[in-house]
Amino acid sequence: MKPEEILGAYHQLWKIEDCFRTMKSHLEVRPVFHWKPKRIEGHFVICFLSFVLERTLEYILKQNDIHASPKKIREALNSLQYAVFPVRKQNCYLKMKGNDLSKQIVRILKIKSPEKVLTEEDLLRFKA
Repeated sequence: MKPEEILGAYHQLWKIEDCFRTMKSHLEVRPVFHWKPKRIEGHFVICFLSFVLERTLEYILKQNDIHASPKKIREALNSLQYAVFPVRKQNCYLKMKGNDLSKQIVRILKIKSPEKVLTEEDLLRFKA
């Protein structure tokens, strides 16, 4: 490699270090409470897939001029929740108001938003 290429590659190391830092801290790759090799491998595969999905969503948002940190993206996705409450011996689900970023994510990914109030039957139908 030419010296310029080596220097350029060296300057890209921060991206790799950032990926490992994200996997270790945000995605809680460690500590691993598995002892069997298959379980350990499965744990790391799930963590890696989570990381890839997180980075992909971050990339898609940047393509749409939305610059949000992985932490903000996770907070936005976590804001998409339902509260459960009983009505006439049946559980109903009330959609909680997500934050602005969560609304943008849903719009960009073209995810159909369910109704504000769902019964368990509606919820099962929506999943299908």
